[in-house]
Amino acid sequence: MRVNIPGKGVLEGVTLLDSTTKNPKCHRFSRVPFALPPTGPHRWRKPHALPSTYSYGSEASPGQYRNPSSVCPQPRVFGRQFTIHDEDCLQSNIWIPLGKPPDGGWPVFFYIHGGFLQFGSNNFDDPSALLAETGVKCIIVSPGYRLGLFGFLASRELWEDGSPAANFGFWDQRLALEWTYENIKHFGGNPENITVGGLSAGSYATFHQLAFDVGPNAKKQIIRRVFQWSNGCGVQPKALSEVQQQFDDLLHVLGVPAGYTQPQKLERLREFSADELTAAVNSMKQKFFRPIMDGDFMSEDLFPSIFDGRFGQRLKELGIQTIIGDLTQEFHLYKNVYSPTSYETLANRLSWDYPRHVTLAITSPYKPSASSGSKPTEYWKDLFGRLYADMQIHSTMRGYIKSISATLPLSNIHRYRIDWRTASVDKRLPKGVGATHGTDMSIWFFGNGDSLTTSEKVMIKEWLKPVANFIQGKPVNWGTTSLGQVKYITEAGDIEIKDDEAWEDKLPLWELTKQVTKTAPLSKPRL
Repeated sequence: MRVNIPGKGVLEGVTLLDSTTKNPKCHRFSRVPFALPPTGPHRWRKPHALPSTYSYGSEASPGQYRNPSSVCPQPRVFGRQFTIHDEDCLQSNIWIPLGKPPDGGWPVFFYIHGGFLQFGSNNFDDPSALLAETGVKCIIVSPGYRLGLFGFLASRELWEDGSPAANFGFWDQRLALEWTYENIKHFGGNPENITVGGLSAGSYATFHQLAFDVGPNAKKQIIRRVFQWSNGCGVQPKALSEVQQQFDDLLHVLGVPAGYTQPQKLERLREFSADELTAAVNSMKQKFFRPIMDGDFMSEDLFPSIFDGRFGQRLKELGIQTIIGDLTQEFHLYKNVYSPTSYETLANRLSWDYPRHVTLAITSPYKPSASSGSKPTEYWKDLFGRLYADMQIHSTMRGYIKSISATLPLSNIHRYRIDWRTASVDKRLPKGVGATHGTDMSIWFFGNGDSLTTSEKVMIKEWLKPVANFIQGKPVNWGTTSLGQVKYITEAGDIEIKDDEAWEDKLPLWELTKQVTKTAPLSKPRL
């Protein structure tokens, strides 16, 4: 398949075939640049759009977009280490259904991959069977973006280097979304019918892309609806002053003299190779680099507006709809990600992700007393997994839903909960962990590259029917009749409408973080 983008040239993709039948499934363009490489002097700066002179290829010699996108450099995790990576990773993979587009063009699903904003790649997921075998017919665009210290390093020195000078990974996603809006019609897509979604960190990023899109700093509203799989809005991020110590620790590990001037520090940091930087992370006290309140991509008023209902009112005004939900056993995966062994290490580990005053508030009930005795390592590991799952998903998601529902009607909020997984997941995760974090990708992407049984296909196709209408922008018959209900896949694989058994249990932690955020001094982005 070829696509001609006027003024930018000709791209040639590939038609994907079923491995067994050899029948075509969909078209794919991969490794399609949407920005200049964020390398050299562009490292730790806002991404630059492709210049007007950029060409993807010519009619006589079209650009070949068949190979996987570049993988952003990242530390080893879960035993996985990429042998090939490249900071020049601002590229998208694009899947297109077979056949003629409908009037106005295919709806577009802009999918953001997960991985704690530290790991992962837009090459990992495979929605080809979804487009080939189900009623979900849309163009899927999945961008690569900068991760970890390449995407979310922040400090006073970087702030003085130029503005915006934080949340680079979020700016990458935004530029990819703007590229999609401007160019997707040439692939047969409808730029006025874009859904944004993702899993885990991709869901968290989805929320912040939505918040920016409907906020005061966006030039144009692009997003019409959102998918949030296993994540919500989280809590108000750290201020610049709190992450400065992480930057200083990075300099110390790399041997950059603290007495260097601001320009000298950044010049030296930009001289290190990607491998040297990712290796340094393994020796740092805090290994996760998270978004900060910068007053630019993330408005200081964002969380106050969620708490008082203004954010939900804005979503109502724009007609934004959401599908949002979780799995029953999310914590089983989380508890193994740099798990702590004591109360002190529990508080420190959670401080990688959340402001210290929030961390201390949520962990204080578990602080051992002199008479309580020591707890085994497994206790702290399990507690961390459960607290992390609540903070990332269960509690903050439900609190967010409750807040926006004060103004956003139930017809715009489609809640789900999953206690089931496909048999294909067994080759990666033991059955005993159940429906844990990420196991639902084989549901949403109809196998996600793996085979499904006949009965699984029947059930998942039924589950995806309202999803197809959602993405197309048609009325959705979700089936729930109150905010406390969810569309549920039971452990046996049945689809039911049920009361959310975790609703009352998980909301108190949201209320605690809300109270702590309200009573803490306003975190100004600048030092």
